[in-house]
Amino acid sequence: MPEGGEHLKVANLMVEGCRVWNKGKIDDTFWPVDQELIRGIPLGNGEGGDKWVWHFDSKGLYKVRSGYRALMDFKRLESSSNANTDITWWRRCGVCHYLPSPDVCVACFPRDKMESISHAILDCPTSQAVWKFSRFWKVVENRRDFPFVDFLRIVKSEIPLEDFALVCWLAWKLWCERNKALRQVPVQSQVVGSDVWLPPQSGYLKLNIDASVSSGSDHIGIGAVIRDEKGRILGAMAKSVEGTFSPFLAECIALREGLMMAKELESFTLVVEIDAINVVSAVSDNTEFSLECPILEDVKQLLTQLWNPGVYHIRRSTNHVAHFLARFGFNSNCTNVWICETPILVSNDVSFDAIA
Repeated sequence: MPEGGEHLKVANLMVEGCRVWNKGKIDDTFWPVDQELIRGIPLGNGEGGDKWVWHFDSKGLYKVRSGYRALMDFKRLESSSNANTDITWWRRCGVCHYLPSPDVCVACFPRDKMESISHAILDCPTSQAVWKFSRFWKVVENRRDFPFVDFLRIVKSEIPLEDFALVCWLAWKLWCERNKALRQVPVQSQVVGSDVWLPPQSGYLKLNIDASVSSGSDHIGIGAVIRDEKGRILGAMAKSVEGTFSPFLAECIALREGLMMAKELESFTLVVEIDAINVVSAVSDNTEFSLECPILEDVKQLLTQLWNPGVYHIRRSTNHVAHFLARFGFNSNCTNVWICETPILVSNDVSFDAIA
C-alpha cells in the first residue's frame, strides 16, 4: 500500500457518485491478490450503516467456539510451516481455515461427532467411504484423528509426489461437497415443478433471471426477462458485471438487477422465478450471509415494492431464456436491454414457451 493509503476510506475506492468500485484506484493502492478480492466484494444500493462481521463464519456471526478453532488452526499452520514450508500452500486455501457450519457434523448419525477439518475430510463416514474406494485408504486409516495439516505433512513424506497431489485433490473435493451440502437447503414449498415455462395468471407478469459464471473469470453475465400471460416480452436484459463472484453471489446479483429492471418498467404485479434454490432459501428464510448481505438487503427492499412478492424455484430446463441471455451478457462484456421487443438470440425459445 502506498504512503498515506492507510487513511483511505472504503468510499474513496468507489467511483464518485456511483456504487461501483474504482478499478484504477484499487489497482494503484493494493497488491494484485488483494485487488481481485476487493473487486469481488459486492456493493449494495442501500445506505445502511457499517457493521462488524466475522470472517470465519458463513453468516458473519462470531461464536467463541469458532474463534477458538480459528486460533488453533492458525497456530497449527504456523508450527507446521516452520517444520515443512512446502505445506504452506494449504494456508492459501482460505476456506480451510475455518468451518462455516454447525458445531456437530450434520452427515453423521447420531449427530454426536464434533465438527472439525480433520473429521470432515478424514473421519466422517461419508468421507471414509470415498477414501476406501481409493488406493489411499491405508494412508488415511490410521491417521484419521490427526490435525489435517499434520496429516498432509506426514503423508507428503511417505508417498510419491503424484500420489500426494491426488490425495490433496480428493481432500479438496470432499471439502467442497461438504460445503455444498450445507448451503443448499431445500425449500419444497417454493418449488414450481413444471417441465415447461408457465405463463403468469392474467393481470400479472413473470420475471425469470439467471447468472453465468466461469471459473477464473473477472466478470459474470446476468440475464433477465419479463413476460406477460401470453408470453410476450415487456423487457429483457443481458448484462456483464465486473468482479470474481461465487455462483451463489452471482445469482443474488442477477436477482437484484432483474428486480431493478422491473422497477424501472413499473412492473409491480410480478412473479419471480430462479433456478438457484439456495437463493430462494436465503430470501424466503431471511438467511443472512456476511458477503452477500448487502445484495440480499437490496433484493428484500425491492420485493417489498411488489404487490404480491414471492421468489420461486424452478427447474433449470424451464429457465432457458434467462440462461441464454446470461451467457450472452457474459460473452458480450457489456449491457444490452430490450424493451417490448424479443432479442433475436432467444426468439425461437420465447416462441416455444408461448406455444407450450
